[in-house]
Amino acid sequence: MSDRRGFVLLFVIMTAVAVATGGIAMALLHQRIYDERRANLAEIARSYVGLLRGFAVLHGGDSRTTSDTTVDWLASTEAALPAHHGLGETGEILVLRQTADVTEILLRRRHTDVDRPSPITMKAGVAEPSRRAVAGETGTIIGRDYRGERVLAAYQPVPDSDLAVVAKVDIGEIRAPFLRTVAIVCAAGALLIGIGAATLFAVSRSFTRQLMEGETRFRTLAESASDAFVSVDHKGRVATWNYAAERIFGYTAAEVIGRPVADIVPEMPGSDEAPAARGTIDDGRRHAGPTEMTGLRKDGRQIAIEVAYFPWTARNQRFLTGIMRDISERKRADAALRESEARLRAIIQMQSIAIVIVDRSHEIRFVNKAAEQLFDQSAERLIDAPFGFPMVVSDAAEIEIIRRDHGIVHAQMRAIPMQWEGEEHFLLLIQDITKQKKVEEDLRNLSQAIEQSPASVVITDVNGTIEYVNPKFVETTGYAAEEVVGGNPRMLKSGRTPARQYAELWETIKAGNVWRGEFHNQTKDGRLFWELASIAPVRDPNGKVTHFVAVKEDITERKATEDRLRQAQKMEMIGQLTGGIAHDFNNLLAIILGNLQLLEEEAALSTEGRELLTDAIWSAERGAELTHRLLAFARRQRLNPQRTDLNEVVGDMTELLRRTLGQTILVRAATTPYLWDVMADRAQLESMLLNLVVNARDAMPNGGVLTITTRNVELGGNVSETDQDVRAGEYAMLAVTDTGVGMAPEVLERIFEPFFTTKTFGKGSGLGLSMVYGFVKQSGGQVRVDSTVGQSTTFRIYLPRAVATDAPAVDTVRATASGAGEVILVVEDEPRVRKTTANVLKKQGYTVFEAGGANEALVLFQQLPHVDLLFTDVVLQHGPNGSELAQQIRRLKPTTRILFTSGYGEDAVVRGGLLPRGTEVLPKPYRRGELTTRIRAVLDTDPA
Repeated sequence: MSDRRGFVLLFVIMTAVAVATGGIAMALLHQRIYDERRANLAEIARSYVGLLRGFAVLHGGDSRTTSDTTVDWLASTEAALPAHHGLGETGEILVLRQTADVTEILLRRRHTDVDRPSPITMKAGVAEPSRRAVAGETGTIIGRDYRGERVLAAYQPVPDSDLAVVAKVDIGEIRAPFLRTVAIVCAAGALLIGIGAATLFAVSRSFTRQLMEGETRFRTLAESASDAFVSVDHKGRVATWNYAAERIFGYTAAEVIGRPVADIVPEMPGSDEAPAARGTIDDGRRHAGPTEMTGLRKDGRQIAIEVAYFPWTARNQRFLTGIMRDISERKRADAALRESEARLRAIIQMQSIAIVIVDRSHEIRFVNKAAEQLFDQSAERLIDAPFGFPMVVSDAAEIEIIRRDHGIVHAQMRAIPMQWEGEEHFLLLIQDITKQKKVEEDLRNLSQAIEQSPASVVITDVNGTIEYVNPKFVETTGYAAEEVVGGNPRMLKSGRTPARQYAELWETIKAGNVWRGEFHNQTKDGRLFWELASIAPVRDPNGKVTHFVAVKEDITERKATEDRLRQAQKMEMIGQLTGGIAHDFNNLLAIILGNLQLLEEEAALSTEGRELLTDAIWSAERGAELTHRLLAFARRQRLNPQRTDLNEVVGDMTELLRRTLGQTILVRAATTPYLWDVMADRAQLESMLLNLVVNARDAMPNGGVLTITTRNVELGGNVSETDQDVRAGEYAMLAVTDTGVGMAPEVLERIFEPFFTTKTFGKGSGLGLSMVYGFVKQSGGQVRVDSTVGQSTTFRIYLPRAVATDAPAVDTVRATASGAGEVILVVEDEPRVRKTTANVLKKQGYTVFEAGGANEALVLFQQLPHVDLLFTDVVLQHGPNGSELAQQIRRLKPTTRILFTSGYGEDAVVRGGLLPRGTEVLPKPYRRGELTTRIRAVLDTDPA
């Protein structure tokens, strides 16, 4: 750049700065002048409005009708007043009035002159200040006046008058002094800027010349260097390119100047933003050491270059200069050497055996990757470290290597003398044998585990020939190992496992899959037992099946337990079904018996009708006995347990039993002295014994011996001879044994089921043993039956021993008595049962109200003035049950007496949690006498 151009540029820059600064200052000054004149004009307008209002007040008249007088007075007064400051040469004060469509100027003052011109019609958009004033507005505006000149005006109307005031001054008068000042300031500023630019240019000229000379010397040095000098600007573009760079890359300076350096040296930092460049530029330091990079020649070849770069600044720009040297030939030579070494090292590194070279001082000089893994150390840590194991030349020795994780590696080492780098060294070949030793240890542990396994283990070849059995197999089957090795597992067959199961087994394991299933086998001495077996194929490393291994568990006891549990669940389910049927049947019998007994009271019945009625009542009562037996099996009958001596019961019934059995059957009693008492319902106990004896008689059609035995039994925690639901403790046992035909297993499984019988049709209901089962279970005991076909059957009854706190039940039932008008609320969801019960009570003299559910009964109870007794079924189909109803009634009136009834029986509803133990329950079906007696008894008790 020439000196003249430099000077002109500097002058223009300084002028632009001065003009911008002065312009801002002048604009602020101009605005301030305008604001001052605006405020002055507004004050003048306000003073004139005050004068006009003051005159109107003094004359006390309507200022709207005296505007001419007011203006005359103001004109005469203004003439005597001094001129207003702030109006200037072009300023005016106007007093205006709007008449129809004409705005009149009543008074005009310029400086000290005051006149009253003739009315002037104002044009819209021209006299804007005047138009706004007569329109009642107050403010200031820059606009055109009635002359068409631009003015700064303040305007304000006179309150309570048709007058208005405008104070204005021409814009030109305001701007004139400001423009003169601006012209003077600009002229002075231009002169000062010129002087300053000349001075600054003269001072900097010598420095610029020195800088250019230094740049010339740098360029000369760069061009003569044997290494390439490449400078990059802050945008990553090539700024300088010397001759050596042309020789190395094949590009001329004209071809690369301005191009991105990444096109030639992709790895070189190209801008301030590049991380490598930022560090060198900001720190002002040369990059630490040369860096190898890849360069791209013009002919497309890649070359290896060595680059050192440093930052520098010129003309307020930062650059990055790289000194580059072509090292392609050296790299090729190094690569060839490295390739040769790499081949040798690769051969050593690929070895799975650890290779270590140590010198005569036993310090490590080389290790391969396998050695690093073996010692769990990097090569850097191992090299120069002492090798801590003795070396036995040519002989293999076992060593233990303790790793950093404290793990122990077992290894086998061989030492071979060798010459390396002209000195004697040892080549150590070290083989990791940890896995081998682990396999050996695992085999020992596996062998011990199989030997001590609680399950039987059998190993056979692919043909099923036994090659190994463990001690548990010997213990379970009774065969010695010598007896079975070489044999076949079929020796355990009992004939009870289906043949198709064995076929499925062989099909599965020969296909290479695992078979799981159960066998019903037999031991050497013929004892049957159950086994749960898993049989799997054993494969060699090639995947071929070479053996089969069977792991078998004796599940005989488990199967027996499952059978007992299954039987108990079946009986429980049948009991629930039977109890539900008995409940519904009791409701029907309650209706039948109740109505039949009501009919029985009719005097008009004939003899034949009464006999028919008696037969019907007898049949209904027989039906009640049937439901009683069903409830007994379902453990829902009402019991009256008392302390009872089984020996006494047997003694009292012996003669009766002999008469029942006849002369062909001999009855023997083998009772134990000091037999423990039991808590049982004696009547039910006698009925149970009679049922057992009758069944024994039927099992001995040709006569035989029946033995009744009693003894004390104490069952421990493992109740092996009883059901699982019986608790351990002390029991009194009653056994009935016959010498009859016995029962097959399939019959034995069903003897306690209701209606199951082996007798011919019409000779048995099938409920006798069901009643026995239910009574014993309800009494807390259990029944055990042993039977052998063609020999005998024994029923053993276990009843819990009575404790000292057990007391006999007290019968609180009183004699039948009629009512005396007491109010009874009957709640029953079966309408016919409810109607029958209500009719019986009404005939006995009671006042009866009926409800079909708990909610209806609760509403009725609250409506009645008085209720003496609530008679409710426990189980109600809709809403709360009878127990919940009774609780609500007691909260409303605690003294109300309550009697429950149920077709399930007292014990069932108590055990089911519907009622607390000891609650009064009248079981269905009930006869009229039972109903009225229990009602009377409850009413006669103290309600407290």
